[in-house]
Amino acid sequence: MNELYKKNKYRKFSEIEEVTKNIQLKAKVKNFINRHKKILLITLLAISILIIVTFHATPKTLLLVFCMHILTILCIIYFNTFSITCKNNEMTIRVNMQEIEINYHDLKNIYIENKQSRIFFKKRNNYLLIILYKTPNGNISTVELPLMFINKKELNKFLENFIVKNKKSNNVVQAQKYQLKRLLIKIGVFILIWALIIISILIR
Repeated sequence: MNELYKKNKYRKFSEIEEVTKNIQLKAKVKNFINRHKKILLITLLAISILIIVTFHATPKTLLLVFCMHILTILCIIYFNTFSITCKNNEMTIRVNMQEIEINYHDLKNIYIENKQSRIFFKKRNNYLLIILYKTPNGNISTVELPLMFINKKELNKFLENFIVKNKKSNNVVQAQKYQLKRLLIKIGVFILIWALIIISILIR
C-alpha cells in the first residue's frame, strides 16, 4: 500500500476534472486474509492456545473470553468494510450502515492519506481513502475510509478512473477548516452540557 500511496501523492492538492466510467470499489475481508494467510493462522492459533491454557479450569470464563475475541473480530470487520459505487453521474458510499450520495458535480477530490501512529516505539502506517465533496451549504466535507480490506490493484484501477487537474487546489485546506469548525462546535456543546449539569447540581 505504501507504493500506491507514494505513486498517488500528487493527487492530494489536485481536483477531479472527469470521471471516465462506472466503477465499484469494495473492502472485503478476503483481501486481507489472502495477503496475510500465514501470519493470521499463526496468530489465531497462538491466541487460541494461550486462552485455552489460561482459562481451561473455568469453562464459563473460557467461553466468555472466546466470545469477546469473536466480537472484537466482528467489530474490526464492521468498521473496516465499505463499498463505493460510481454510476449515473453519482457516487454512492455505503459504510457503517450509512449511505452517502455525492453528485459528480460536488465531488472535489479522492486521494490516499497516511496517518501514522506509534505502537510503543514502532511507527505504524494507517492508510485511508479520503473523499472530498462540496456540501449544500458550500463547505468542503470529507469521508475517510480505511484501506485494511482493500485490494491494491482494484484501488489503483479505481483512482485512475478519476482524472485530476494539474492546477493546484485548496480543497484540502478548506476541508480541514470545516472539520476543525465542527470539532470546536462539538467541544463547545459538550462543555455547555456539563456546565448545565454541574450548575443544576449546585443549585440543588
